[in-house]
This record gives sequence, structure tokens and C-alpha cells, in this order.
Amino acid sequence: MKRIAFSVLLVALVSCGDDDTPEGCDYFVSPGTDDQTAIQSAFIEATDGQTVCLDEGTFALTDPVEISGRTDFTLRGAGANASILDFSGQTVGGAGVDMMNMNRLVVEDLAILDARGNGLRINSSTDLVIRNVRAGWTNESDVNNGKYAIYPVASTNVLIEESEAFNSSDAGIYVGQVDHCLVRNNVAHGNVAGIEIENSTDCEVLENTAEDNTAGILVFELPGLPTTGGGTLVHDNIARNNNRENFGDPSSAVGLAPTGSGIFILAANDVEIRDNTIENNRSLGVAVVSYSTILALDMSPAPEGYDPFANDIHIHDNTFTNNGDMPGTNVTDVGPDALLMLLGAIDAFGGVTLTTLENVVWDGFTPPGSGPMELCLGDAPTVTFRNLNVPRLGEDDYESPTDVTPHACSLPPRTEVTLAFHGQ
Repeated sequence: MKRIAFSVLLVALVSCGDDDTPEGCDYFVSPGTDDQTAIQSAFIEATDGQTVCLDEGTFALTDPVEISGRTDFTLRGAGANASILDFSGQTVGGAGVDMMNMNRLVVEDLAILDARGNGLRINSSTDLVIRNVRAGWTNESDVNNGKYAIYPVASTNVLIEESEAFNSSDAGIYVGQVDHCLVRNNVAHGNVAGIEIENSTDCEVLENTAEDNTAGILVFELPGLPTTGGGTLVHDNIARNNNRENFGDPSSAVGLAPTGSGIFILAANDVEIRDNTIENNRSLGVAVVSYSTILALDMSPAPEGYDPFANDIHIHDNTFTNNGDMPGTNVTDVGPDALLMLLGAIDAFGGVTLTTLENVVWDGFTPPGSGPMELCLGDAPTVTFRNLNVPRLGEDDYESPTDVTPHACSLPPRTEVTLAFHGQ
């Protein structure tokens, strides 16, 4: 066992101090005069099966701390409000804590603040646990904040729980190109998107609170990425008061999200949204949108091999309160015209302008040869609903129907996700 001394000036050298190393820790790092060298030294020296522990206090960091290629590795702090990795002085790098090619990884009980780029990035890894991590930026609604606070990508078997993500200029918790994920009991606030599942397969999002974001929970399937996804279960979450003006990059997918969105589905497949509390989101409760809406407005064709439609969407048994009262308020700050038009907040191609929106809003695009049952709202739906009928905008007999009965159907329930590692 080793304790990292902060008088160390060379990355390859550490000092021994076994008596001071807590039980269960192979390396123990305390704040000092050279936090960057101390933590990076522990990462370099740690081998498979070892644990790096962080003492209480604030660690001042100027560069990323990086590790790759370890198995059964743990990074553990003394608590999400006790061990703080402060990257406010960082000048290089695309992440604060950057991990790659890890197998059976645990990151827990620490905070990652004001990183340049992303907070915690884990890439190309398997069997990940992110637990009780507080990650984000101290400035609110700042376009210069990093994109993702908690960011597992291109990985397999991911658990994110009991964590907090805030003030990201894209998504607080972003799960991208992941196979099997479980996102539970987290809080996301102050972000453009609170929680985003993107191009991922077999994911479950449950018992989270997404509030004071631009959009609470997103399930996206986007073109141009190396993997496609499908199969997301979103249940027993709270998506409320997501009315923060969109401060993200307007050219990004999340930059399209209208202020005041509870749950937003874009071109995703096989999604079940049930038993959520969705309240006080000024533009809409749940939106179901095909990428065709965006493609239609800029007259672009869908990329070859990409399915732009939202298919097999099942929304049922949610509790809606006070959504859609002010769609498109401050429209110049909300995003491109494509989704502002979708909200009915502006008049486009002869479309109708709406001052309120129902709890579930659909753009009306379906794959060739299919119909309304691509979207099911339960066998006897009681939710308020609007089909914005985007494919027919500009036609003389354009209508925006609110009849829910064409969507009186159910789909097989999605199976809850089980991750059989780390005792989960």
C-alpha cells in the first residue's frame, strides 16, 4: 500500500506510508502542493485489482487525470461533497477525469468541478459503476461550460446511480453508444438536457429527478454515429420545471431542444415511457419527433442507412400536471425554427400557431406503409394529445388533430435491465 506524498515532483515516484493508508485502499492521496502529479502518479502506478482513494479536501488540477487499460480498478473519494477535483485551472484536455479501455471499473464518492470539455469521461470500457459522483460547472447557463458532466460512451454494461449532474452545456448525464445501461436515483439540474440516452441499446432510466433543465430526459437516435440503438425504458422519474433557456450549441442535436420540455424522444425505436411524474414544463410534457421533421424543413435527404422515424413508442400511465402552457416563449433563445415550428410557436409553411400544447405531442411522421400505431398511448388513453401533422404543413386542408383514439393501443412491456456485475 502507498500514500502519495505531495512533495513528490516526479510522476514516477511515490512515497510509502502504509500506516496512513485506509483499509481497502492501495493508494491514498491527500490535497497538497502538487495535486496534479500526486493523482496522476497513483493512476500510473496502480495495477489491476487496485483502489486509489482520495482524502477529504479540494484538489487543484491543471490537466486531465488519465488512466487506461486496467481491470477491477476503483477510484474512491470520501464523499461527493468531501473529495473535490477542481479543474477550474485546467487549460488543456477534453475531460477532467479521462478513462479508457477499462474493465470492471468503479468511480464513486467524489466531485468533479469545472472541467475543460467533459467532467467524467469513460470510453470503450466494460462493466462500469458510477456512484455518488457530483459533476458539473459552477457557472449557470454558460455556453463555455463543458458538454457532458457524466459521460460513458462506446461502452457495455453501465450503471450510474445516486449521482448529481449540473450546468452542462449539452447533457448532464449522457449515455452514448452504450449496450446495456441502468441510470437510477440521480439528480440532473441546470443543464440543457438533464439525462440523455443516445444511440444506445437496452437501457433503463428510473427514479431520477430532472428539473430546471431545458429538457428533462431525452432518448435520441442520431445519424452519423458508429452504432445504432433501440430499446429504452423510462419509468418512475420526475421531470419537472424544465424551463431553463437553451444555452447549448444550436448546431447540435440538444441545441434543438425547446425550452420547457419534460421528456423528448427523437427518432428513437422501441421506447416505453411509463409511471413518470411530468409537471410544470412550459412547452410540453412528452414529445415524439422523427428526424424527418428536421430533414423536411431544410430539404435534406436522410443519410443512407439511417432510419429517421420514431418507431414503437409506448407512453402510458404517467402523471401530467401543468405542461404546455407557454410553448415557444422567448423563441429566439430556444433553438432552430424546425422544433419551434413543431411546437406551433411560430407560423411556418402555412402552419397553425398554437398558444398551448397538450401533454403528448407527436409530429405525425410514420415510416412508409405504417400508421398511427407506431405510437401507442395505452388501451384506453386519457392523456391529452396533439398530432402536429408536420408532413402536411402548408396544405390547404391542414389539420392538427387532438383525437387520441387512433393511438389506443399497447405494446409489449420492456423488460427491466439487470446488470450482473459488482453485485448489481
